[in-house]
Amino acid sequence: MATPLNRIIIFVADVEKCAAFYCDAFGFVALPGNESPSEWIELDTGSCRLAFHKSRGQRGPSRLPTGGPHHAHKIVFHADDVAAERAKLVSKGVSMGKVRLFGSIALCDGHDPEGHVFQLSNRP
Repeated sequence: MATPLNRIIIFVADVEKCAAFYCDAFGFVALPGNESPSEWIELDTGSCRLAFHKSRGQRGPSRLPTGGPHHAHKIVFHADDVAAERAKLVSKGVSMGKVRLFGSIALCDGHDPEGHVFQLSNRP
C-alpha cells in the first residue's frame, strides 16, 4: 500500500503573502490553528495540505524571496482547460507563461510572489 501524501511545505520569506496568493489564485482555505501566521500557515487544497513556513538562514529570518528558476520543486495543479485557468490567473495579476501543448497534454507555468514555479496541467 502506498503512503499517502499529506502535506507540502514551502519555506518562504513572507508566509502571509504567499498563503494569501494561493488562497486568492486557487481558492484554497487557511486551516484553523495558524496561531503564528508570520511563521506558519497551512492551507486546505482539497487533496493535501500546502503549508508555508518562515525561512531562516545563518543570520536569522529570511527577508528576501526564496523562489527562483534554480529551485528543484514545482507544484502542479490540475485544470481540465489550462488556457481558461491561465486566463483567470492572468486577470488576477498572476505571472504566467504561455500554454505549451505536447499532444493532448497542455501545460503552463506560473510564479508565486517569491518566484516559486507552479504549473497548470490537464494531465490526469
